[in-house]
Amino acid sequence: MRQFLGNSVWSGLSTVARAASALLINKLFAVYYGPHGITLLAHFQNLIALLTTLPNSGINVGLIRHLAQEEKGSAQYRAYFWAGIFLNIFTFLGVAGAILLFPSFFLERFGEQLLAQHGAFSSGMLGVLFFLLLLHLFFLAVLLARQALRAYVGISLFTSLVSVAVMWWAVGQVDLPLSLVLFLAGQSISGLVGMGVVGYKGLVPAVQLKMNPEVLKNLGKFLVMALSTLVGAKLVDFVVREMAIRQFSLLETGLWQSVVKISDSYTMVYISILGMVYYPKIAALLPTPQALREYVKSIFSFLVPGVGVGLLVFWWQRDFFIQLLFHQEFLAARDLMDYQLLGDFLKMTAWVLSYIVTVQARVKLYIFTQLASGVLYVALVAWLMPLFGLEGLPVAHAIRYGVYLVFHLYLFRSYFFSA
Repeated sequence: MRQFLGNSVWSGLSTVARAASALLINKLFAVYYGPHGITLLAHFQNLIALLTTLPNSGINVGLIRHLAQEEKGSAQYRAYFWAGIFLNIFTFLGVAGAILLFPSFFLERFGEQLLAQHGAFSSGMLGVLFFLLLLHLFFLAVLLARQALRAYVGISLFTSLVSVAVMWWAVGQVDLPLSLVLFLAGQSISGLVGMGVVGYKGLVPAVQLKMNPEVLKNLGKFLVMALSTLVGAKLVDFVVREMAIRQFSLLETGLWQSVVKISDSYTMVYISILGMVYYPKIAALLPTPQALREYVKSIFSFLVPGVGVGLLVFWWQRDFFIQLLFHQEFLAARDLMDYQLLGDFLKMTAWVLSYIVTVQARVKLYIFTQLASGVLYVALVAWLMPLFGLEGLPVAHAIRYGVYLVFHLYLFRSYFFSA
C-alpha cells in the first residue's frame, strides 16, 4: 500500500497536468466555438482514439506486461521491443485504411472540408503527426514498463504545456477544422522527446528485424482484446454521438458532451493512476495468485469509498464546475450530471476488477465483456433517447456500467469471500 501511495504521487503529477490541459482546451473551445465546437472536438478526439486504440490499448498494454518482467539487456526484451514497434505501425495503417474506405461516415463533419482546403500537403502532415503520436504512446509504455515514472511525468508535463500553448494561440484565430489539426499537433510533438528520453536511459535495444513467432502470439492476444475495445467502446462512442447529433442537433449534443468531457477529466486522472501504478503491480503479482488477491482487495477497499465521496462533492457543486470548466450557456446540462456521475462511480469501481481480466490475457472473456457492453449501450441509447430526450444518454450510461460492475463482482467474488 505504501508503494502504491508513493507511486501515485508521481502518477498524480502527470495526470493532473493532463487533466488540467484537457480542461483548458475544453474551456477554449467552449468559449470560442460554443456547444457546436465541443461536439466536433469530441468527435475528432474519438477519431484519434479509433486510430490509436489497437496500438496503444493492445500492443502497448501487452508490452507493459512483458517488458516489466524482462531485463532490458535480454534477448526477450529486445524481441518484444521491436515487435511492439512494427505491430504499432502495422495496426495503425490497417485502421487508417479502413477509415479511408468510408470517408463519408468518419470524416464528413470535419475531415473532408480540411483535406479539400489544403490537399496533399494536409494529408501528409496528418500522417506525420499521427506517426509522432504513435511514437509518443509507445515510448510512454516502455517507460511505464520500467517504472521510470519521473521521466514519464516529465514528458506528460511537456505534452500538456505544448498542447495548451498551441490551442491558446489557435482558437479564435483559425477555423474549427484547422484548430482540430493543431490539437493533434500539440499531442504528437512529444514523440520526439520520448525517443530522446528512452534512448538516453538505454532502453532502446539493438535493431531486430526478424520477428519471434511466440512474441507475436503473446502480443497478438492483447491486440485481439484491443480490437474488441475498438469496436465495443471507441466505435460505439462514435456511433452513439452520431445518433445524438441526428436525433437532436450539434448544439444539444454539445451540452451532453460537456457533461461527458467533465466526466472524462476526472476519470482520466483515475485511469492513469490505475495504468501507471496498479496495472504494472498486478502484472508483477500474476505468478502469485494469493498475493494478487490480497493486493486487489486492499486497493478496492481503499479506492471505492474515496471515489464515492469525491463524486458526491462534485455533484453538490456541479453548477460551479460547469461554469468554471465551460461557460454559463452550458448550465442547461446540469440535470444530465445525476446519472452521468452514478454511471461513472459504477464504471470506476468495475475497472479495478476488469484490469485483472486484461493482465491475465483472458482473451475470450475480455472480448465478450467489451462487445456485450457496447451492444447493450447502443440498444439502451436507441430505446431511451425517444423516451427521455437528451437525459436518456446518461441514463443509458448508468445502466450499462451497473450491469458491467455486477458481472465483474460475480466473476471475482473469490477475491472478497472465502470459499
